[in-house]
Amino acid sequence: VCKIILHHLVQLTFTQDNACEHWDAIVEHAKRLQNSLGRSVGLTTAACDYFSTIQPCLDNPKLIEFARFEETLKSAHQDFLTGLLSRGAFQNLFEQELSRAKRHERNTTLIFLDLDNFKNINDEHGHLAGDEALKQVGHILSQRKRKEDIACRYGGDEFVILLPETNKFMGLLVGKKIHDRINKLIIHFNGADIHVSCSGGVASYPLDSDDTKGLIECADRALYKAKSHGKHKLCLFSEEKRTFTRIKLKRDVTIRSLAIHDTENISKSNNISEGGILISCSSSFDIGTRLELQIPLKDKSNMTIIGSVVRVEKFDTNLYDIGLSFLSLNSTATSTETLAEYVLQQLA
Repeated sequence: VCKIILHHLVQLTFTQDNACEHWDAIVEHAKRLQNSLGRSVGLTTAACDYFSTIQPCLDNPKLIEFARFEETLKSAHQDFLTGLLSRGAFQNLFEQELSRAKRHERNTTLIFLDLDNFKNINDEHGHLAGDEALKQVGHILSQRKRKEDIACRYGGDEFVILLPETNKFMGLLVGKKIHDRINKLIIHFNGADIHVSCSGGVASYPLDSDDTKGLIECADRALYKAKSHGKHKLCLFSEEKRTFTRIKLKRDVTIRSLAIHDTENISKSNNISEGGILISCSSSFDIGTRLELQIPLKDKSNMTIIGSVVRVEKFDTNLYDIGLSFLSLNSTATSTETLAEYVLQQLA
């Protein structure tokens, strides 16, 4: 109890034994002050005087209203406009989470978001409109992130989300849901409808970097890639200069050509992306040929994908690298974005 009271009164931390000794001394010091001054002396006053003169621990003590002190602590921890964590508070948690990921050998993913053309909102509609956009984006992040995720306003119109114990696949899926919701945001301000969108980058520990600074830089580079490809996009970090980042996927895949009555062929998948899949096959196919793929899932069921051949390359091993773009899933036509999200979610 003494340890807690002292920390509350003077923001100093002691061991339990030292705290009790100091507390007894403060009570005696308060009595001496009361006898000397001829009036009552509060324990807060006695504690400050004790730690300033008897046992100097306070170099430059100041009086502050406790409610104001709590408000100051809150403002240092929380962004006043969006209610998200401040950059400083986030950095502390980021270091802790990455240390925990290293200690337990877990994945951690970082998403870096930046609003598109935010300066135009301020210039055309005023800074209050810009503030409203930031508030609503902050609200989306708070509502759409998972309970364990950590969201922060990193600065200006930049936002960061840390996803503990999340690999790069799942980080992309979490990020897509938030990214898509922000891109549908419309701010109604002074009779105007202001459309808000953002670009984003995704990087993961330990795949892309093993420290906080490196992970921020990787996610920022992926963000720049999204901006350079027309904005409104969410990109995975990769050293490769591709529109879609490839992810390794080594599985047996059953393929069948839909152009002819062909027997099934067992092939090997090499990697997968948001746009398609690369397989190794003993047979060659013409560009544009539609192939049906059966990909085994974790629950021992199969996922059927129909793709169009967009690349064929032969190697010395008499195997062909066949690149396919996604067309449909389980014989049902669907958008490429929905298909890619489903595939990544099933294979993650």
